[in-house]
Amino acid sequence: MLHPAFVEIHLGHLRHNLEQVRRRLGPAEPIAVVKADAYGHGLVPVARTLQEAGIRHFAVARLSEAVELREAGITGSILLLGAAFPEDLAACVAHEVEVTVSSPLLAEAVCAAAPRYGPLRVHVKVDTGMGRLGIWPEEAPEIIRRLEQTPGVTLVGLCTHLATAEQPGDPFVQEQLERFEQLWRQVGDAFAVRHVANSGALFTLPSSYWSDSRQQARIGAALYGYLPRPELPGADELRPVMRFVACIVQVRTVPPGTTISYGRTWTAPGWRRIAVVGAGYGDGIPRRLSNRGQVGLHGHRFPIVGAVCMDMTMIDLGDPETAPDVQEGEPVVFFGEGGPSIAEVARWAETIPYELSCAAARRVPRRYQEQRQSVSSSVENF
Repeated sequence: MLHPAFVEIHLGHLRHNLEQVRRRLGPAEPIAVVKADAYGHGLVPVARTLQEAGIRHFAVARLSEAVELREAGITGSILLLGAAFPEDLAACVAHEVEVTVSSPLLAEAVCAAAPRYGPLRVHVKVDTGMGRLGIWPEEAPEIIRRLEQTPGVTLVGLCTHLATAEQPGDPFVQEQLERFEQLWRQVGDAFAVRHVANSGALFTLPSSYWSDSRQQARIGAALYGYLPRPELPGADELRPVMRFVACIVQVRTVPPGTTISYGRTWTAPGWRRIAVVGAGYGDGIPRRLSNRGQVGLHGHRFPIVGAVCMDMTMIDLGDPETAPDVQEGEPVVFFGEGGPSIAEVARWAETIPYELSCAAARRVPRRYQEQRQSVSSSVENF
C-alpha cells in the first residue's frame, strides 16, 4: 500500500545522541524517557535500539506503555513517571514496573498494595517548584519513613522536576535545587539513587547530575535530537532523529486572482504553479503553518500558501515559466534533511520541536533507517 506521507526515523542518529548524552553525564546514568510513543518515534523500535546500546533504565507516562515494553522483551527497569492509580498497582507488580509516588494518597495505596500483591519498587517525587505532580518537601520525610517501614516496598529513587532548566541563569532553578538538596540531606540514605536533571539541565546545569555515582538523569528530548531551545550551547552536537516527508498528489497552474484553500486566505498575485501535497493537520502538520511555513523540494524552499487542510497542504512553486519541473509522486520535506529543520518549523508554529514529533499521526508510517536486524516494529516498514 502506498502512503502519501511518512516519517523516517534514523536509528543511527538515536545512537549518536545517546553517545553525546553519556559523554555529558559522566558518572550519572541515563534513564531513557520513551513516553508518548517515544516522542512519536515508535516506542518499541526505539526502546529496543536503546537497550541494545546498553540502556538499563526506561521511563514512561502510562502503564499501558510499560506493559507494551515488557511484552516486546524490554528487560531493563521501567519507571512509571505519570500519576498511577491504586487500581494499577497489581499490574505494576506483575510487570515489574517501578512506581512514582507523587501524593500522600498514592503512598498509602502502595503501602496497602505491596503486602497484598507483591514487592513494589518506588520512586518518591517531591514538588520543589514545578507546580505539577509531587509531594511537598515538608511532608516528604514522614511519607518516606512510612514507605520504608512497609514490607515489600523498596525505595529506589528520590526525584523532582525542574521548571526552568532550559533557561541558563534563571535563579528559580537554583531555588529548586537547594530545596531538593536540603531534603536529600535529610532522607537520602533511604534511597539508592536520585534524579533531577532532564534534557534541558543536561546542557545548562551539570550540578544537577554530576555530583556522585548515585545520580541518574531523565533524558527524553535530547535522545531524539531536540531541545526546547535549540540555541543552547552544545545543542548542535545532537542529530534530529525524525524526518517528515509527503508526496505531491497534484500540480496545477492557476491564473491571477485564484484563491487557495479554506477561508480564501491567499490569492495568487499572477499566474502560479501550485503543488498539492498529501499531508495536513490530520497527519501532524500544524495548521499554524498556513501562509507562514516552508517546505523543501529539489534543494530549495517553497512557501505554504492558504490554510493547511486535514489531509493536504498547498505550496507555491512560483511563476509557471520559472517554476521547477515537478511531478506527482515527488517527495516534499516538511522538516529534516532536504527541508527546514524541525526547530525552524517549531518556531513558525510557535511551539517546541518535540510537540511536532509527537504530533506525527498514527496513520503516518514510520520508516526505520540504519535498523539493526533485531529491531522490528508493528508499524509497516518500507
